[in-house]
Amino acid sequence: MNRDPKLQFMLVSKMKQSNLPTYVELNHALAKTTLKLHPSQVHGLLSGILCGNPNSPSAWEELITGDKGSKKTHEVLQGVYESTAKSLNDFLFEFQLLLPSDKEELPLRAEALTMWCQGFLTGLKLTQVQIISREPSEMTEAINDIIEIAKMDYEEVVASEEDETAYVELIEFVRMAVILIYQDLHEDGQTKEVSDSSNHLH
Repeated sequence: MNRDPKLQFMLVSKMKQSNLPTYVELNHALAKTTLKLHPSQVHGLLSGILCGNPNSPSAWEELITGDKGSKKTHEVLQGVYESTAKSLNDFLFEFQLLLPSDKEELPLRAEALTMWCQGFLTGLKLTQVQIISREPSEMTEAINDIIEIAKMDYEEVVASEEDETAYVELIEFVRMAVILIYQDLHEDGQTKEVSDSSNHLH
């Protein structure tokens, strides 16, 4: 997709104003909640919800914390939600998955990637986006690929250059798949409006 250089500069400038909390910050906040979900799983969940229905009510927060959570936890989660929403809505090419640092062991990072994909699929399902038995399309292929990555056996991953390269490629693959899914769901007004109670998260 060709972008006007001036527009691209403006989008990058806007991106610098969007502060996505780090993996460590989110992990620390989640550790104080009832459910103690995985940080990458939570970011995937929010990304899936934003793809399926960006107008979803804030019930997603209780879904993550298991209760109302502390003020600090609320601030971190809200920061993740708003920053992710902005990166998807305003500058898709800068959307990134929230994963552990490259300093962490590869199996741990691979596990986080599977958790991210699992969370993303859950987010889509919560917003009534069909996951299985879909009609053939590019979006269906993207969803199917994410389903396969979500089932990846991370315990078989070893700290090798080959697996490291494969991991980096999978991250980019998932990132682009999510962008495609987001665009397909929003492009033709397919995103569901919050007008039916069945679309609300409970």
